[in-house]
Amino acid sequence: MTGLIAACNTAAAQPETTQSQSDVSPLFTTQSNNEQAVAVDVTPLNLPDGGNTLDFEVAFNTHSVDLAFDPTTIAILRDARGQEYPAIAWEGVGPGGHHRSGVLRFKVPNEATDFVEVVIHDVAGVPERVFHWDLIQD
Repeated sequence: MTGLIAACNTAAAQPETTQSQSDVSPLFTTQSNNEQAVAVDVTPLNLPDGGNTLDFEVAFNTHSVDLAFDPTTIAILRDARGQEYPAIAWEGVGPGGHHRSGVLRFKVPNEATDFVEVVIHDVAGVPERVFHWDLIQD
């Protein structure tokens, strides 16, 4: 992951996304989105130095929607240049039910970037949920 990130900074929230402290990294906090009866929490596990992949812990929780989807088909990683990288692996609870969690893995961006976003599409009728982390220190 040479040159992905020059320096790190605290997470920056996008609209309708909240942040909370995470035990994983004091700089890159968990972000949450609670639209349409599905709570989605995303926590970076290895920013800024991911190694071969960038890994994010993802939790989907609901009491009314069946979570019968493959997270690798609905998630992308987007960098500051607008390049999009599809998820390459999901290691976690399989499709169905009301509570799912696991680790979503992405290819490391090819070039240095000021931020990364995990974008999750079409869960419970929400076209796009964006989770944003700034990587460059002010």
